Amino acid sequence: MTTRQQRLAARGRRLETVTAAVTVLAAAILCAAVPADEDRTASQRRMKEQTQVAKGVSRPEAVDTRPPLSDPVQLPRSEPTRVLIPQLGTDIEVFAADAEDDGTPPTPDENDALRAAWYQGGPAPGEQGPALLIGHLDTDDGPAAFAGLGSLEPGAEIHVEREDGDTAVFTVDSVEQYQKDDFPNDRVYGLTRTPQLRLITCGGSWSQEDGYDANIVAFASLKS
Repeated sequence: MTTRQQRLAARGRRLETVTAAVTVLAAAILCAAVPADEDRTASQRRMKEQTQVAKGVSRPEAVDTRPPLSDPVQLPRSEPTRVLIPQLGTDIEVFAADAEDDGTPPTPDENDALRAAWYQGGPAPGEQGPALLIGHLDTDDGPAAFAGLGSLEPGAEIHVEREDGDTAVFTVDSVEQYQKDDFPNDRVYGLTRTPQLRLITCGGSWSQEDGYDANIVAFASLKS
C-alpha cells in the first residue's frame, strides 16, 4: 500500500468510527427541544411547523455512494471557514469541531445557532469523501444557520470558503428528509468515490417535549 493510500485508509477508519456510533443519537442531539419561553408570541410558535422536502428535490439515484477511487480528483486538505448558499441567501461562519463524547458528529451549541460545525475528523470540503457540516434549523428567536435547507433545488450551488483562500463549489444532487429512528448512516456518512458535501439540520414535526422528529440532509458533489 502506498503512503497516499495509507493516509486515505486512516482517514476512512476515523470516519467509520463516528459512523458506527451515529444512529438516532445524532438526530436527537441536533433536534432536541428548546425550553419553552412563556412570553413567546404566537407568530414565533408558528415558526416551528412541519417541514418537508419539495416534490422532485429528493433524488436518491443522483447521490454518489460508490466505493472510493484510489486516486480521485480532489482539493488539498484545508479547513472550511464560511458556507454560502445563494439560493437561500445563506452566508454563515463555519467552525471546526470534534465528535461529541458519545461519538456522534458535532452539534453547535444554542449560542452558535447562526454558525455551522464542520466535523474535522472526516474529510474537509473538497477532499474525497463526505465533508459534514451540521447546523440548526431555527431557535425560539428566529431562523438559524440552515433555515430553508429543505427547499434547496437540485443544481443549486453551495460555496465553501477555505482557510487556504480557495472556494470549493458544490452542486446539490438531492435533498432528503429522514425520521430520526430511520436515519441511513451508510448513505450519509459512508465514504464515496468523489469529494462530497453533506449539510445536515433538523426537520419534520416539532413538539415541545421532543423537538424535531426528523433530519434534513442536502447531498452535494464538488463542481470546482
